[in-house]
Amino acid sequence: EGRDMDLLTEIGRAAGSALLDVHSDPHHHRSVFTLEGVEAIRHVTRRAVELLDLTDHVAVHPRLGVVDVVPFVPYSAPHTFDDAVAARNAFAAWAADELGLPCFLYGPLADGTE
Repeated sequence: EGRDMDLLTEIGRAAGSALLDVHSDPHHHRSVFTLEGVEAIRHVTRRAVELLDLTDHVAVHPRLGVVDVVPFVPYSAPHTFDDAVAARNAFAAWAADELGLPCFLYGPLADGTE
């Protein structure tokens, strides 16, 4: 979703104070929510899945689903890249179990392989 600001505001509310930024592009019909911490990611994902419907989605950018890219980045110490990988893996397991979402992981796996 990149056009309905009321809907985006509602999704962003799910993050509470962990919402750092929202960037929306009406031509690509996409938005990027920048969030702090792992719980906000789950709340925003759940809300997006509840509210968004891609049945009539038309835009210049392809998409895989309502929530199709969820990067985990360690912004500052003491958080590490390994922490980000662990958070990514936990999120993917949660999204699959709780919401029935298929998750495709990229980058190193928990055992260090790619």
